[in-house]
Amino acid sequence: MLIRSFFILLSVSIALLMSTTASARTLTACPAGVDKGCDFTGHSAIQAAIDRAADGDVVRVRAGVYTPEKFIDIAYKQYVLRGALAIQHKRISVQGEQGAVLDGAGGPPVSGIVVNGGEVTLTNLVLRNLRAGDPEDDLYEGHGIFAVDAVVNVRDVTIEKYQKMGLIGRGSSLVTASNVRIQDGHVAVWLEESSHLRLCNSVVRNNDSAGVAAYANSSASIYNSVFDRHLDDGLYADDDASLFITNSLVLNSKPYGVRVVGNARAVARYSAFFGNEAKASSPEGKQSILWGPGISEADPKVSSSYRLPAPLDGDPDVRTAELGKSRIGLSSVAACR
Repeated sequence: MLIRSFFILLSVSIALLMSTTASARTLTACPAGVDKGCDFTGHSAIQAAIDRAADGDVVRVRAGVYTPEKFIDIAYKQYVLRGALAIQHKRISVQGEQGAVLDGAGGPPVSGIVVNGGEVTLTNLVLRNLRAGDPEDDLYEGHGIFAVDAVVNVRDVTIEKYQKMGLIGRGSSLVTASNVRIQDGHVAVWLEESSHLRLCNSVVRNNDSAGVAAYANSSASIYNSVFDRHLDDGLYADDDASLFITNSLVLNSKPYGVRVVGNARAVARYSAFFGNEAKASSPEGKQSILWGPGISEADPKVSSSYRLPAPLDGDPDVRTAELGKSRIGLSSVAACR
């Protein structure tokens, strides 16, 4: 009887899964002036598709420039998150074609994408020129991607020229970001509460504050990535936050390549720290930064695209898709785990 009941439940579960998969839809958003093959058209098309989407659906964003015309406000603690796009408690994917751009230069000051709960995948998008009305108030505009208590997967995304923070994890968020560029803004990555970031195969550069700023009990695991030219630390951890960095390059930042304060801690291994005003800073009398094997302070001589003239041996615990052996820098592809 128990075996028969088990198989009945298994059959029902499989049927439900197949039904969910079969009912998944692709909703297509197109820029103004494009109508063929579109479910929604115009600057508000992406949000309209998101609003219509159900769990398992894909929002396809056709190539073109989308300018925010409206915004959605989401309350979080004492703050208001003002997003050009808002995804709330859904399990969907937003997939851009090559050349799909959300440009905040026109329209009201907004953040790019706010994800409140749920599980969301964002791929092949450019977010740029995100502005804030008042950089110091509790109205959160001028951010790139803002995740709150959500699982967010970000792939092949560029966030650039943003006024506040580029990629944010708050609450209990788990953010996995691969092949992203976060550049020419303020704080590139901001983590708080118990959020966690997994970052790999990415370039974070030329920001006027920190490359990563982690607070409270948040954490970041960083693989095979580059941090270059930050004016308020390449990597920063405060409170009880923790950082792990391997197989990466931390370059040309001020005042420190990595800084740890409070009860925070960091582990660095198989990475190059070069051209920083100072390599590191931690509280006096604390062993807050653990320097593992493979740390180099020699010039890695990277090209303008951060390619190494010759791959350096990297972390043997990080496998790569291309070589089967880990290498420092963007000469290889490390698993984001």
